[in-house]
Amino acid sequence: MMPTTVLEFGGSAAGYAGKLLRRWGADVYRVDDPNSTHTAGPEAEAVDLYLHAGKRRILADMAASGTPGLIAQLAQRCDIVIADSTPAALEAIGWGELGGAACIRTTITPFGMTGPRRNWHGSSNVLLALGGETFIMGDPGREPLTIPGRYLHYQAGQYAYTAAVACQRQTPKAIRNVDVSIYETAQSLHQFTTVMWTHNERLRERHGNNFGVLHPITMYPCKDGWWATNADVIFWDAFTVMLGRPELADDPRFNTVAGRVEHSEALDQIVIETFGEKTRAELMELGQVTCRVPTGILNTLDELLHDPHLAERKFWQGLDADGRALKVPGSAFTFVGEGQPRQPQAEPGQPITEVKFG
Repeated sequence: MMPTTVLEFGGSAAGYAGKLLRRWGADVYRVDDPNSTHTAGPEAEAVDLYLHAGKRRILADMAASGTPGLIAQLAQRCDIVIADSTPAALEAIGWGELGGAACIRTTITPFGMTGPRRNWHGSSNVLLALGGETFIMGDPGREPLTIPGRYLHYQAGQYAYTAAVACQRQTPKAIRNVDVSIYETAQSLHQFTTVMWTHNERLRERHGNNFGVLHPITMYPCKDGWWATNADVIFWDAFTVMLGRPELADDPRFNTVAGRVEHSEALDQIVIETFGEKTRAELMELGQVTCRVPTGILNTLDELLHDPHLAERKFWQGLDADGRALKVPGSAFTFVGEGQPRQPQAEPGQPITEVKFG
């Protein structure tokens, strides 16, 4: 990317956007408030290393009277300013005036910078529920489930990163204001749920680990764990061969899409009986190589760290932390011929009054 200086403050959404900017060459200054709840909890150190390694760390009490003025001075030197908080908190530091004559001000807030809920607070669980994601996750007739971790905030961070870089490319000499709502981020990830209602007035329900409208697109137990398949219309005949039961292609229970959904329990029983004693490796070979059916296995995180495919692509990057050699995920995209960018290393923080741009 073009030479870029970024000022970042806030939680994991802004942190993830800043991480992407730093990884692809930007000089990122992150403001850390020592009183922030974002630094609390047993996983704080791991999250801190994952999100902020390579950023220049600035320590500042955001509640102190002199902090807004110091932040304004720093922002004058930046091409992008990015933060996640509520609009009221951002306005308290003069957000609308931050930056020089060509600055991309990028906000990531729970509900957006406008609207009646603009200053509401919202955790990941709250926003996933309000955004309709929780309603469709889990088993039918049971409690809905949610997505653990920071998935939604990282998605919002990706939107912010993409929008900020696009603005910089399109209008590099102008002030632009990017407004990312995490609430709307949740709704943007619905795939076809909203279309089912607007076109057919059909309300999507919870289907457990089944796809619901096509089968088998699901997960099954096997000898050493779980595996998954996506045997939709295109792959149904090949899947019957994979089962060693090609006659099922013409079985009146299963020879239509609707039939396979209606008789999903009977089909699942056949699959489990056939493959229950096979290992995940055997099923991957049988599905992907022999029968050409989309097949995957449920890897543990430890297995992913030693995955030969990821190793060849150099996805895992080394990070030194206080003498410990760690592995962190690399970039999900690369430029052909260039490979993974180097993982930036952690840097110590310094008081905001001592920061100098160089």
